[in-house]
Amino acid sequence: MDADSYAEMYRPGTGDLIDERYELTESLGKGGMAHVWRAREASAGREVAVKFLRHDSEALYALDPHERAAELAVRHARFRREATLLGTLDHPGITALYGSGSHRGVPYIAMRLVTGVSLRTFLDEHTPLPPATAIAVAVQVAGALACAHTLPVVHRDLKPPNIMIDDEGAAVLIDFGIAKPLRADATRYTAHGSTLGTRGYLAPEQLLEREPTARTDVYCFGCVFYELLTGRPPFPLGADAGLTERHLYEEPLPPSLYAAGIPEAIDDLVIRMLAKQPGRRPPVDEVLEVLAPLGPQPGDPEPRPRTHPDPTAPLRRPADRTPCAFRAPCEPPATASAAGEEEWLDARAVELLCTRAESEIAAGESGEATGRLRELAERARGEWGERRPLVRRVWRGAADGLRLAGDFGSAARLYQGIDDGLLHGDGPAERAERAVVRLRLAECRLAFGELETAVATVDAAGHTAAGLPRELAIQVESVRHEVDVQLSARFADTNDRGGPGT
Repeated sequence: MDADSYAEMYRPGTGDLIDERYELTESLGKGGMAHVWRAREASAGREVAVKFLRHDSEALYALDPHERAAELAVRHARFRREATLLGTLDHPGITALYGSGSHRGVPYIAMRLVTGVSLRTFLDEHTPLPPATAIAVAVQVAGALACAHTLPVVHRDLKPPNIMIDDEGAAVLIDFGIAKPLRADATRYTAHGSTLGTRGYLAPEQLLEREPTARTDVYCFGCVFYELLTGRPPFPLGADAGLTERHLYEEPLPPSLYAAGIPEAIDDLVIRMLAKQPGRRPPVDEVLEVLAPLGPQPGDPEPRPRTHPDPTAPLRRPADRTPCAFRAPCEPPATASAAGEEEWLDARAVELLCTRAESEIAAGESGEATGRLRELAERARGEWGERRPLVRRVWRGAADGLRLAGDFGSAARLYQGIDDGLLHGDGPAERAERAVVRLRLAECRLAFGELETAVATVDAAGHTAAGLPRELAIQVESVRHEVDVQLSARFADTNDRGGPGT
């Protein structure tokens, strides 16, 4: 179909029945890319949101026919990708996908209807927020973002209008329209010279049209969190001149200079989230780890002044919500331990399980044994402490299994845990193991597009190997070579594509 034919295509209207399934009841609004409707799903008896790709926006009609056709093709591809991503993201803070398809030539996505207000509206009505309320929103957004980053997927357009506060106070991350998987083979849909995102919430690398990473979302999230805490973004939009330069070069002031009651730990976290270099920003897992203890806890009193909705309610009264609503991001449910129902772990049984897992890993597989180690990791550390070598062996097996299974986010957390707390001493064996663990962590981070970190880790491992006995050096160099090959492939892919993409 040529581009001009889109002008004659279907436009949704009240009462329309979409694919004999969704009856449109009310327009909820439209932007340049999509039009969202409230609808009733007859078979399930529930209200849903149906999002249609727009083909009639002014921006499209401003293009010549050839450009319009190309842009429409890109929009269709992005829309299909959004549906695919929503189908893989299972978290209460992300809109659930109910279905997708095409109705009379127009693509649509049906998803959970979030009733409430956008964070933009919420801030406009309630600024300044009590610190507890600001942190409550941030904790919930961080959980949703951590789920996306585990895949890994980067949202790329975090801003107050793309966060909803539902009627019960839960924060929900919406609009994955320009989200991007960070796999090396992910299709890119924007040519060099295009910058995606929203002014005032763009990371420096987005402004410079460089490859996005998970830390790109952390910067945008930092801008949103700053506004939650202070009622203003770190670099306000008032004066257009110099806004880009401020995001690129100016250091933000601590939020506590603009609002009272902000703990020093929050000041430090926000400033690190807004670091100009992506590698200096904390991963979202660390953001969540810092925020969770500082936010509202079960049984806490309602903050003053009151807000409606109340974003602290899901954290203060988790029992009032569905049982799974605030589970750990993208974590599988707990299952029975490998050691059965015994009161204490059997060290011999765990050693045998490690041996089986290591055989699976040597064969390049992630099987039952590595999965059982994952279930045992925290329990083993809790029972045996952080210095017992068998604990480290359990964590290594679990991390290696997750890495082979492609769950790079979960594997990275375990490798980081080994490096931070389970590796002790500075003998040759410890230095070799530390180098290998850091290389595997860098390999996981490659999936998130963090090339510079991987380069530094590969170089550091080379220096470490040079000072080790031959047998240990060979072990480090073997893993170092694996990671270096992947790193070279990522650089070659970036160069072949001619720069940034989406």
